[in-house]
Amino acid sequence: MNLKELLSNKKFIPIYSSRKNLNKNKLGPVAVELHWTSICNYNCIHCSYGNRRQMRKRLSNEVINSVLKDLITLDVKGVYLSGGGEPTTVTGWDKYALELINNNVKVALITNGVALKELHLAVLRKMNYIAVSVYSIDEREYEEITSGKGFEEQFLLPALLKQEYNNTIIGARCVLNTINYRHVLSIYQGAMKAGFDYIIFIPVVDYEGIGIDLQAEDISCLHELLIMHYDKFDFSKTNVDVLINRKSHYYEVTDYREFMTNPQAGCKAIQVRGNAFINYDGGVYLCQPYIGIERYCIGNINEMRFEEIWNSQRHLDVIELLNQDFVSGLCKNCRSINFNKAADEYDRNRLTVPAIIKDVFI
Repeated sequence: MNLKELLSNKKFIPIYSSRKNLNKNKLGPVAVELHWTSICNYNCIHCSYGNRRQMRKRLSNEVINSVLKDLITLDVKGVYLSGGGEPTTVTGWDKYALELINNNVKVALITNGVALKELHLAVLRKMNYIAVSVYSIDEREYEEITSGKGFEEQFLLPALLKQEYNNTIIGARCVLNTINYRHVLSIYQGAMKAGFDYIIFIPVVDYEGIGIDLQAEDISCLHELLIMHYDKFDFSKTNVDVLINRKSHYYEVTDYREFMTNPQAGCKAIQVRGNAFINYDGGVYLCQPYIGIERYCIGNINEMRFEEIWNSQRHLDVIELLNQDFVSGLCKNCRSINFNKAADEYDRNRLTVPAIIKDVFI
């Protein structure tokens, strides 16, 4: 497993090329992130969803079952069980995951791993990706970051999962905050020792604007540390080299339009129905940074079926709104920016890639 392939924006091209000339109003989303609960068993100091978690909401079992049925009907290729809260705190999460898998939907899980048990291994081994949050190799530091007691659990899953052969990729994700960023090398080494296939470092992203991001002096110090230990990292297993190139920012800080010949075309990832994000309050969104902002909500699954919301007039109106943001250079903190860069190169005949879709998790 090479992390560069996993993160490559080229994986968008087979999807883009196969969908760009189709009737978009008949296409379901390629990948959906289910943020089905705001409840979490941790209280991390760097949580990008800190305010939302205080709401302690979750989708009802009836609504979840309805959504899964619609996603299967719309031929969605992949589903992330992901954030807002901790997805494995939802009773029956593993059965929901298995229903998707049994209907040929690929499933990925983003988790802190605390609630995972041996009885879940059979389902976990059928998933494409599992990303476990790791925080520190120091127990006191771990508890200071998370207010939790699962220090040992953060490194246990790779060994358990690999007791039997399977193709599941198991990675680690470490949000770098004001407490742990100075120990980035030791965290990397701990993840490699535990048997993770890779570890991604994410300087904290402050989606809610609540002051949790690293300050300029922290970013500068982190950048110096990464350069100092440059030769100690295997870049097929971590994104440290990418962070260095971006001056230790997770997302590019330059205007993305500089790298495109035709940014006026708008966001191609949205236009080809790349992603949907379903929030624990029922809201459906097209971009992660806008989750919870009513202006960008295309509907609510507590009021309408997902199948009715998708490709509705409201959906089309929000696409237009987001295209205007994209053209104006207002988009930020979104992985779709890199997918747009790849699509731009493809349209200029500068990228040739296999037509086979190998990774549906865009």
